[in-house]
Amino acid sequence: MENYEDTIDTIIYNYFNNSVNRDEFEDLLEKEHMCFSDMEARYLCYKRMNIDPNLIHLSENHKQIYDIFDNCNKMFNSNHIEYYYTSGILSYLLVNKKLQRYHHDLDVFVNMKDLSNLENVCSDYGFTLKRQLGDRNDGTKRVMLKMYYKDAIEIPITIFMYVRQEDNSIEQNDYYIDNGEFFVEKIYNSPAVVDLSFSNEPKFHNNIEYYAITLEALYLSKKGNRPKDIYDCSQFEKFLDSQKLKELENELVKNKENERFAAQTDPYYNFIFEEFMGKRKVLVNDRL
Repeated sequence: MENYEDTIDTIIYNYFNNSVNRDEFEDLLEKEHMCFSDMEARYLCYKRMNIDPNLIHLSENHKQIYDIFDNCNKMFNSNHIEYYYTSGILSYLLVNKKLQRYHHDLDVFVNMKDLSNLENVCSDYGFTLKRQLGDRNDGTKRVMLKMYYKDAIEIPITIFMYVRQEDNSIEQNDYYIDNGEFFVEKIYNSPAVVDLSFSNEPKFHNNIEYYAITLEALYLSKKGNRPKDIYDCSQFEKFLDSQKLKELENELVKNKENERFAAQTDPYYNFIFEEFMGKRKVLVNDRL
């Protein structure tokens, strides 16, 4: 059901899209004391993100995102899964703001030592875990782990896999298939980078504990030209710790370069590639 905020978005969108009565728009201007430039900016934001409020109501999307997020956190916490969110919703949650744009997925780092346990329990919480293929920039096929909550298949949770070392450094493992052969690319994060990027201070949403990357790490991961990332960054830039941001930028430069290995040497080889063994010539892309 469309709420009042959805109605406002629909009127604004339709006016600038030349498909609404001018009187309805002008009534909204007067009633809400909104300036024309703010309304136009709101419309342009929707256009850049390819969102039509006539088809997608933000209130419904936000309710669904919150529901998935909260239930996923209950599952992680109850089963001692080590995790850190790295999603766009953190741009709002970490600074105590309501979501403002459409969100089509969630992203989370999960320690690989907990993946087998996660796969075993996820169905008990309404989730399914799937291994799917996506494109890497070099033309190879990434093996991704994605979770889906109940019937909300349009909002996947993408799992970024990592291994924590004894010195507290973190290796992100990016598994992929190249010409039918299995590989893993290791993305190294030094102990200093980990300290500045992965926060062990619990956050709370609806009184449910969750863990996330820091605002500074989120900013560096989002800084770019995508409209939604620019908009997200604008929501929390003033909350950044400039000293920590500078330290993180400096430490990232010192990081060990990525390395690639034949995946058969990786201890998680069977877990990651089990669905693709014997099917090396039948590779179907997941929608990204």
